[in-house]
Amino acid sequence: MTKEWFVFKGTHHLGPFSLEEVVGLYHSKEIQSHTLVWREGETKWDSIKNNSAFAFLFAPIKKPEIQFEQAVPAVKSEFDLPPPMPDIPVLPKTMPTEEEDDLPPPIPLDAIISQSSFKTPQEEKKNEWEFQLKRLVMLAGAVVFVFILIWYWKNEKSSEVQLKIKGIMPIYLEKLELVAANHSSNFEASVALSLDGNTLWAASNYPYKMQTIIKLESVPKRILGKESVVVSMKGEFNNHLGKFNRMILVEGPKFYSGEYKVQIEAREIHWLNRKFKTLSNFSLFQNLNKIHKYKTTALIYSGTPREFEKRITDYRELILAEALKPYQEKLERLKTLESLINATTQNYLMELDHDKNGKSIKVFEKTYIKDIAPMLQNLVLKTNELMKDPAFNEEEDKKSLSPYKEQVILGKQIGEMAAEMISKTSKYKTLTASDKIKLKSEFERKARAIKIQIDLNLRKVGDKIQSLVLH
Repeated sequence: MTKEWFVFKGTHHLGPFSLEEVVGLYHSKEIQSHTLVWREGETKWDSIKNNSAFAFLFAPIKKPEIQFEQAVPAVKSEFDLPPPMPDIPVLPKTMPTEEEDDLPPPIPLDAIISQSSFKTPQEEKKNEWEFQLKRLVMLAGAVVFVFILIWYWKNEKSSEVQLKIKGIMPIYLEKLELVAANHSSNFEASVALSLDGNTLWAASNYPYKMQTIIKLESVPKRILGKESVVVSMKGEFNNHLGKFNRMILVEGPKFYSGEYKVQIEAREIHWLNRKFKTLSNFSLFQNLNKIHKYKTTALIYSGTPREFEKRITDYRELILAEALKPYQEKLERLKTLESLINATTQNYLMELDHDKNGKSIKVFEKTYIKDIAPMLQNLVLKTNELMKDPAFNEEEDKKSLSPYKEQVILGKQIGEMAAEMISKTSKYKTLTASDKIKLKSEFERKARAIKIQIDLNLRKVGDKIQSLVLH
């Protein structure tokens, strides 16, 4: 068997093969009828079907069954092989030389294209799978694209949320709209008071219909009232907005404008329970409802924040003045008592130094009755009246923070001391140096005891005033 046939398969030529080997390759479907073959002496490559040497394979008559031995193509030495084909076959522009006469002719371009388009069943199956995969990828890409468009449209729509609220400051309306347009997946909300102070508006970033409870707890020293306030309101959110005008007072005498801690609890009703209300009677469907909670701090005031800061500053100063008033009055009375005891002591000791007998002390007595006794009596009487007034019956008095009763006692003690020392001094017919020392020592001892009590009360009241100012 002469091995003279070359087969062009894929992008390379194989061979040489014998005629029987090429027929065997054809029968084993290694090559097809359009596969190009060539042997020395032929001018061009041609398909098996068009090559006369293989015409018997395609004759209409029944071919004799000839068993060919399946032989592995023998590899000839590189000197017997035809020269390699160029990567892209082109027709020669010049006539071949004598050396190029033995080379195989170039492969027709249409034959290469037709051969490359031929697919085996395995290749066709693989291509079909790849085609389906591409379709699936394209479909997934289209779905993602549509999803992005919907997401963008919804976000653009939500970013232009405009709440229709009348009778509210623009600064608070803008704040509510910012919360409503928030794209966060977490529940958020905000509240604002209407201009008439009768309606509390609330906005959330969820557009769902939600049954809502709002609890307001006053921030200490940030409301226009003395007592702490806690209120509760019930209503619902619908399309971002909630209106609450029924207030339940939980703590405090009444609602005061100011800064509050806000607790919001919104119950989102599942669509099944909204569509089929009877289902909400079953716990299984009740559990489908979601509860959203949010805490914040908000200014519940009908005017601007700047106006509120001015009002709260004036109000706190007024409250402080009212709180300081009783202690300042106590402080003034204590200082008056202190000045009266000092004046009484000074006058007595001065007169005692000049007197030669006890009857001369009547000069001190006249001065005391004229200048000191009326002031002391007036202070005691007014303090006694305040002590009977329930408005001044404060807790601090019960804690011995210079109670009015104690001030009355101190005033009486000063008067009693003066009267007693006048009486004792007047009994002396003559006042010796030792008598004067004795009387002076007794007066100073009595006066010092009263002064200690006055100083103690002055410190207590002063500390209380300082603590009120600092806090």
